[in-house]
Amino acid sequence: MFRFSTSLVVCCALLAAPAIISPAAAQGLQVQSQTPAALFVGKFAQEGINDILAAPIANAEKAQRFRDMFKTYFDLPGIGRFVLTRYWTAATPDEQARFTALFEDVVVYTWARRFSEYRGQSLKVVSEAPSGADGTMVKSTIIGNNNSSFGVDWRLRKRPEGYKVLDIIIEGVSMAITYRQDYSTVIAQTGSFKGLLDQMDKQVAELKTQQSK
Repeated sequence: MFRFSTSLVVCCALLAAPAIISPAAAQGLQVQSQTPAALFVGKFAQEGINDILAAPIANAEKAQRFRDMFKTYFDLPGIGRFVLTRYWTAATPDEQARFTALFEDVVVYTWARRFSEYRGQSLKVVSEAPSGADGTMVKSTIIGNNNSSFGVDWRLRKRPEGYKVLDIIIEGVSMAITYRQDYSTVIAQTGSFKGLLDQMDKQVAELKTQQSK
């Protein structure tokens, strides 16, 4: 079975991000830049804690809320085109839709197992810079309760409906590039794009079984 190692990247970024409920609670989330891109990342962090991690609801409901949030904030077709490169272009519309649904499932079910790992870490949005056409790289720092820290960069793209996350880079490790490497390996091993989809199907089935235990 191939690995989906960076399906945890999204979780790590969100698990590390604290809530901001009012100006008085601003010590949990520091946004030094008030630009739309920086505020977008701050809003993602805020909703992740208030509506999911800190919410007094069952894990199944948290997983559904995260699914809705993931679809709202992330550019799934854009990620698919990047990680699959030429295979995305060669895929049929049905195959593209199947991949997008499976990718979403893998991230959501993997993340759902980590709900209990949040320990009140804080997120500091530090700066931003242009990144390609209609893109922005927002740089942030995750600060743990023991004052440990690590960098998380958010690669955003401006879409008609607003900003969307195209990639998350933690300490120099790109979610999108790692997925691209993983998927290319699987396609090479199985000999087809369908082989990747079948492997992803098995991965989702395993994650569903683990969640139900």
